[in-house]
Formats: sequence, structure tokens, C-alpha cells
Amino acid sequence: MIHPSLHSPDRRPDGEGSSLRVVLLTGADRLSLDSVAFSLADSSDGACVVSYDVRADDDAPQGLDVVRTITMPADREDAGRARTESRPLDDCCLTCCVKHNAGHVMETLKTTASVFLVSLPVGVEATPVAQYLNDMVALGQWGDGTGSCVIANAVGLDEFEERFFDDDRLMLAGSDEDDGVFEDRSTGAVVSRLIHEAAHVLELPVIGVGCLAGHVDLDGGCSCSRIIRSIAGRGAVVHEDAHTVGLGDLVTCGQAVGC
Repeated sequence: MIHPSLHSPDRRPDGEGSSLRVVLLTGADRLSLDSVAFSLADSSDGACVVSYDVRADDDAPQGLDVVRTITMPADREDAGRARTESRPLDDCCLTCCVKHNAGHVMETLKTTASVFLVSLPVGVEATPVAQYLNDMVALGQWGDGTGSCVIANAVGLDEFEERFFDDDRLMLAGSDEDDGVFEDRSTGAVVSRLIHEAAHVLELPVIGVGCLAGHVDLDGGCSCSRIIRSIAGRGAVVHEDAHTVGLGDLVTCGQAVGC
């Protein structure tokens, strides 16, 4: 796997005059989300990776725990040491809980890296999180530096068609009806919203010889890619192979929220 290189600028201990760039990664499928997150993290030695997930907890007030994992940049002494914390969902909703926690992480670790990859829980839209982080920048919560957020969405072509036409509840975590964590939005609606809000849509190519039966149109092309392009927002960039994309391709000011 070969990625474009992303060189981190010199870090200043007090954060003064520095520019902090944040990539918010979304997805409706955990395997695709994790695969793209790993690939992006692998493209940059200087990135700090923050990953959020949820799991059922019968003892929690709302029945959910939010699990956060922080992996420090590869060019630090504590590189590769993933720190995982779990806490009950204690905010009004999952989105608010994640955005407030992400803001705290950015404020605390802003001098450890110039680029942060934040992988959001399955189904969580990134626009409210980006707006919250940009408000923190505007209010000076990140010191005298500047900051920008870009939204990227991970889509696996193997699972896109099934999920896009699925009107059943979105599964946030788990594997079936017995152990799954669900929300009321339909899976198809979530897939569409996550694609439409993203500045970059990162496709995972079909694994195997070729497209599954439902993927191939009369011309032999992948109809799913065409559907994705039609859903994506105006000006969004659709990358046909997520594994050829590095974080450096995503943090350009032209595609960032708040530039």
C-alpha cells in the first residue's frame, strides 16, 4: 500500500500560530469505516487518530456506552499506544456526546499533532461536529492558532447497494437483532445523508473478481459508483479507491469546512 506523504509542520509547544486540521470520517458500515480509517492513518506518521464507537450497556442511563480510542502519532515516543476509554452516553444524544468529547480532545492534544483523524460512530453525521469544532476555533479555545475541518465518508461498494435500498432501522453496533444497537432512522436514509454532506467520498472497491450481480449495469460498469456520484454534494470529490488516498489529499483548504 503506497500513499502520498503528509509532512507535519513544526509543532509549537504553546500552539501559537499553528494550524490544526481535522478530518471527520463517517460511515454506515463498521468494516468499511475501519478499513478506510486504517488506510488514512497509515498515510501519515504525524497524525493523531481518534476513533469513536458505541456498545450496549444495560446499566447505562440510556443503555449505551461511548467508546473512544486515541492513537498517538507514529513520530512520537508513545506511538502506537492506543488509549481506550468507555463512558455512558451522558448527553442529550450521541452526536452531542461525541462532538463535546472531540472538542475536549482537540483542546487537550492540539500541540501533539497538526492533523487529527476523527472516526465517528456508525451513522453519526459530521456536520454538527464540524460546526462545533469551528466554533471552538472562532472563540479561541484552541489558542491563537487556526483550525479547519473536512468531512470524508467511507463507502464499501460491496455493501452499498444492500444498505442504500434498506428501509430498516440503522444498526449502530452489534451483529443481529439479539445483540444489536439500533436507531429509528432507516439505513438507506443515513447512507444518503452521510454521502451528501461529505467533501470527499472514499470508495472501497469490490473485493474479488468483479462486481456482484446487482452492481453491474448493461455496459459492464459499476452502477453503484454512479449512484454515489449522483448523491454526493456539489463540489464533492469521489475517490474510486480509498486506499490510494492519503490524509494530505483531504486537508486542503479548498475542501475544508471553515476555511
